[in-house]
Amino acid sequence: MKIKRNESFRYQFTEPITGEFYLVKEGRRTPAGLMKIHNISPSGIAIATPLKLPLTRSTSIVVEFSLLSGTEPLKLTGRILHEKMVAAQRLYGLHLETTKEEQQQIIEAIKQIVRQTQ
Repeated sequence: MKIKRNESFRYQFTEPITGEFYLVKEGRRTPAGLMKIHNISPSGIAIATPLKLPLTRSTSIVVEFSLLSGTEPLKLTGRILHEKMVAAQRLYGLHLETTKEEQQQIIEAIKQIVRQTQ
């Protein structure tokens, strides 16, 4: 699968956002792990974790996080595309399998974040 890093819009967080994730393979779920979100777009996300995750197409990843405090967390499914070591963390690029509604939720939340930081 081709990595679309030059999407029309990818937001880089000044301070990474904390969330949780778990993996699903053949209907079996792993325990939740902690992650830090470094950037996000309507169909992709970059997360960091000290854990080594499998780069297999048969494994999906479910991420859960809130972009704005006090809002309902987003729970999105995706696939791990690539891995890169950054200090003691592993940075993973994920392709999110988002609906148009979920993409719009991400865009609206990012717009609010930008307004709050100006």
